[in-house]
Parts: sequence; structure tokens; C-alpha cells
Amino acid sequence: MSNSVLKMMMIIIDRNKTEKLLSKLEEVGVNFTHVFRAEGTAKSEILEMLGVGHPEKSVVLSTLTKENVIKVKDILAKDFDILKKGNGIAFTIPITSVGGPASLQILSGMGLNGGKS
Repeated sequence: MSNSVLKMMMIIIDRNKTEKLLSKLEEVGVNFTHVFRAEGTAKSEILEMLGVGHPEKSVVLSTLTKENVIKVKDILAKDFDILKKGNGIAFTIPITSVGGPASLQILSGMGLNGGKS
């Protein structure tokens, strides 16, 4: 794990899909995740007129290995139809520096005990 490249993935989806997403992330071993409540930028009247739904969103930040990026992108495409306009957005940012071995273990999902129970 220490040689794996870490990425920060930001996913913005409808809030009502958050629990399903978190469950799917956990299934593939992504276990360092933060969720923030957010709102879309379109006015409610416009959304209702277009039949798009509610502007309530979740911003999900996760650290994951380069290998897990591919798995999560597949999940987003298959289970959340994120490639279709209006279903969300996801992107990654490389993590090029971490402030110590304990931080690296936590961010890489290994915890302070190196992934041992």
C-alpha cells in the first residue's frame, strides 16, 4: 500500500443517493470518506419546471488508491449513471505530499495499526 499512488476523489451527487454510494465505496475498500451537504445552483422553480428534482446535493470526498479509482469510476457509471448529464460529477486530485507516516496510513485506509485488527 505504501507504494500506491493516492488520489482525492470528489463526487457530487443527489443527496438521496448518498447512502447507496457510501455502501458501494465501502464494498471496494474505500473507507476514508467525508460527506458534506450542499445545494445545486439552479433555482427550485426552474428545476421543478424542468422536472429535474430537488437541488439538494452531497459532496463526497474520499481518498483512494490509483487502483480503486478505476473501481469507483465503474460504480459511478453503472450504478449511478453519472456519465449522463445531470446525474452528478466526479473528479480526482493527486495527493503528492502527506505530513507523516500516520497520516499516510489513515488516508490510505490502513489506520494507525497498519490495517491490522
